[in-house]
Amino acid sequence: MDRSVHKSWIDRSKMATVRFMELIDRTHDRLPAPTPDHGRSAIAFWSVAAVYALAMLGGTLPVPLYAFWAAGLGFGPFTTTLIFAVYAVGVVVSLLLFAGVSDRSGRCPLALAALAVVALSTVTFLMAGHVVVLLAARFLSGLATGVVTATATAWLGELAGPGNARRATITATAVNLGGLGLGPLAAGLLAQFAPAPAHLVFWLYLGALVPAFIAVALAPETVADRQPPRVAVRRPAVPAESGGRREFATAAAGVFAAFAVNALFASLVPSFLHDALRVTGQAVVGGVVSLLFLAALTAQLSAPRRWLESRWFAAGALVAGVGLLVAGLWLRSLAVFVAGTVLAGAGSGLTFRRGLGVTAELADPRRRADLNATYFLAAYAGNVVPALAIGGLDQAFDANIATSILAAALTGVIFVPAVRNRRHPA
Repeated sequence: MDRSVHKSWIDRSKMATVRFMELIDRTHDRLPAPTPDHGRSAIAFWSVAAVYALAMLGGTLPVPLYAFWAAGLGFGPFTTTLIFAVYAVGVVVSLLLFAGVSDRSGRCPLALAALAVVALSTVTFLMAGHVVVLLAARFLSGLATGVVTATATAWLGELAGPGNARRATITATAVNLGGLGLGPLAAGLLAQFAPAPAHLVFWLYLGALVPAFIAVALAPETVADRQPPRVAVRRPAVPAESGGRREFATAAAGVFAAFAVNALFASLVPSFLHDALRVTGQAVVGGVVSLLFLAALTAQLSAPRRWLESRWFAAGALVAGVGLLVAGLWLRSLAVFVAGTVLAGAGSGLTFRRGLGVTAELADPRRRADLNATYFLAAYAGNVVPALAIGGLDQAFDANIATSILAAALTGVIFVPAVRNRRHPA
C-alpha cells in the first residue's frame, strides 16, 4: 500500500474514533447524574466488575473453536499461533493508542466505545468464512480488551473509594482471571453439546452485551475534569520517583513472564490434546484451558500473605509449571500436563495480583488508567512472544523440541524479576 494512502487511512480512522467517543460522551452527559450514596456506589462497583468479567470472557471464547475453523478453513498450527499473536497485538496497539484516553475524557465514554468494538468483533466471528476475517475478529477483540483492562481497573479503584484499594485490586484481578477462565469453558461446553458450535456461543454473547451497555451507561463517571478525546500514540507512563520506577519495572517484568507462560500454555493445549492424545471433545479442550486461569484465580484469592510477599514462591511455581508442561508433552501424559497447568496458573495469579497492587499504589490518581495501561502493555507483550516463537520454531524443529527451547528461554525470563524483586505487600 502507498505510504500516503496508508497515512490517510490511519488519520481517517483516528478521526472516526474521536467522533464516535465524542458522540458517546454527549449521550452519557444527558443521563441523570447518579446520587452519590453508598448503596448506589456499591451497585456501580459490582456492575463495572461484572462488565469487566464479561469483556475478558469474550477474549477467550474462541480458543476451543479453533479446531472447527481449522477444519473448515483449512489452516494448520502456524496459523493458529498467528491468530493468538494477532489478539495480543491488538491489545498492545489499544494500550498504546486508547487506554489512557479515559483519564482525560472519562471512564464511561471509553468503556462504551470498547463494548461497541466487542460487539463488532463478535459479529465478525459470526461471519468468519475466511482466515483473514478470523484474524480481523481477533484483532478487534484485542483492541477492546486493551481498553477494558486499563479503564475498568482504574474505574474500580475510584468506585471503591478511599481506603479500599486492596478490595479494588482483589476484585480487578478476580474478574480479569475469572472471565478469562470461564470463556473457554463455556465455549467448549456449547461447542460439544449444543448445535452450531461456531455460532451459537457468539449469538448468546451478543445478547449478554445488551445489559452490559446499560450497566456502563448508568454507572457514575469518576473523572471530574473531562476534556475532549484525543487519540495519539502514547509514551508508556511510569512513576515519577526513581524508587517507584524500579518497583514498577520489577512488577512489569514479572507480569511479562507470567503472561508469556500463559500464552505458551494456551497455544499448546488444542494441538496437544488433539494430535498427541487424540482428544476431540471441545468441552475437554475448553476445560483444560480454563484450568490455567481458574488456578490463577484461586491462588491469588486464597494464598497466604507470605506467599504473595515472597521473593521466590510465584517464580518457583511458574518454573515448576513450565517444566511439567514440557514433561507432559514428551511423555504424552495428560495428568502431568494438567499438574503443570495448575502450578503455572498459581504462579501466574500470584504474580499478576502482586503487580497490580504495586501499580495501584504507585499510580497518580489523575493518570490511573495510564499506569494501568503500561502494566497491561508489559503483560500482553509477554503474550505476543511465545505465540510467534512457537509458530516460527515449529517450522524448523519437532513441536516438542520447539516447545522445550522456548520453555528454557522463559525459565530465564521468569527469574529476572524474582532476583530483582524487593518485598512489597500485595
